[in-house]
Amino acid sequence: MKKQLIQAGLKAIFPLCVGAFPFSFIVGAISINAGMSVLQSTLWSLTVFAGSAQMVALGLIQSSTEIIVIFITTFVINLRHILYSASLSEYVKEYSMPTRILMSYGLTDEVYAATIGEMKQEKPGRQWFYLAAMFGFWVNWVIADFCGAMIGSSFPHIADYGLDFAMVAAFIAIVIPQVKSRECIVAAVVATITGILLSGLPYSLGLVIAAIIGVYAGYKMDISTERTDHKIKAETKKILLKELEEEQQRPLLSTTTVNQK
Repeated sequence: MKKQLIQAGLKAIFPLCVGAFPFSFIVGAISINAGMSVLQSTLWSLTVFAGSAQMVALGLIQSSTEIIVIFITTFVINLRHILYSASLSEYVKEYSMPTRILMSYGLTDEVYAATIGEMKQEKPGRQWFYLAAMFGFWVNWVIADFCGAMIGSSFPHIADYGLDFAMVAAFIAIVIPQVKSRECIVAAVVATITGILLSGLPYSLGLVIAAIIGVYAGYKMDISTERTDHKIKAETKKILLKELEEEQQRPLLSTTTVNQK
């Protein structure tokens, strides 16, 4: 069972590994151009493990931005992970604190998208599925960064090649099939429109705001759906009770009619 879950987790994350490789490769190449050594770049990806935050931080480093500004900016960019962890919390509460800390370390956009479906099923041993996907993606990310630091620095304008779109395409292919319910559809549409409208905001703040607004829209739709379902159930219950009363009254009416005869 454990081996099967590990294999399934690696299989689930593989398409996103393929898409993320060019993106991390670019991060590694740009980090060298920003003044890091190969070792520093690799250790950075090994410990930070946050693509968009790393990319923005590199731009700020190259522009000689203050460290506190870099810290605050990357923190804001990664606020969306609060939404991911809140979504997963219900399905990991039985695990030990060290296990949950480890799982939270590897909770990226890609890992969440690839594992949330399996985690929701609450199968025994599902943590191995998650950890396999997480470690698979982490190893892929670090190796790609190392390769980018070693080779990509030979291409000073590598960020302009559009290689990072491979990750976007793979991410879309994973996420779209999971958008099935009305709540998910509303959240996705609202977040997409908001993200487009706010795309001009600096440091990817538009993405964070769009995610929050999308989640709120999905939450409101969920409440509306629950109220509607509750109303329908109440109406159905009334109808059934009325029919039951009528069924109970029919024998009485029949007995009364016979006695009168």
